[in-house]
Amino acid sequence: MTSIDFLNKVHKSLDSQEYSLSYSPAKSKNYMLYCNGNFIGGLFDEELCFVYADSVSELLGQPEPVYRGYSSTAQHRMLVIPEEHWTKALKLLYAEKFDWSRLVYDITYTSIGAAVVENFYDENVVFLRFCFEKELLKKNPLDRHGRILRMVYLNQDLTNIGKNLFPELLDKFLAFFDRKGKTSLETMLQRWYTALEKEYRSQTAG
Repeated sequence: MTSIDFLNKVHKSLDSQEYSLSYSPAKSKNYMLYCNGNFIGGLFDEELCFVYADSVSELLGQPEPVYRGYSSTAQHRMLVIPEEHWTKALKLLYAEKFDWSRLVYDITYTSIGAAVVENFYDENVVFLRFCFEKELLKKNPLDRHGRILRMVYLNQDLTNIGKNLFPELLDKFLAFFDRKGKTSLETMLQRWYTALEKEYRSQTAG
């Protein structure tokens, strides 16, 4: 049995804009646990358990997995997570199991109206070409005529360095405007990228 107080404690510690938690009833007044709609474990007898993940197992010193679930016949291989590792374990689990499918950019979502789409399309061609040339994207997003092949990009479309630099570069790109046209988008992209890469190299070196 898991108390409401324990559920609230877990929820208060882990629920966030990035990791939205939800629950469903399990046997013996316990709860199955979901993060952003994905099944990740449960609360069983006042313990937080996550589905098995290699990265989480390494964090915990490779303990023996346990089996928990909705019922005695619906069991999942899980790891019991000590409270001091709740936050880190969630991040590791989500990255290992689900991060590849996370949406990073939907061009159509940021475009409203035909004129805006037409103008913003050209800017996106510049942005996506720059990202591919800087090896932030795994595959060329443009065809041989310079047309955008796909309007939606997932985390799995990014290189390792792209997973760190692409989101921040995208934020700057979407917020950019130069009404007088004195500075080209290409120039600004290079400035942003240089600063972001320098910061990234400094962090990884440290």
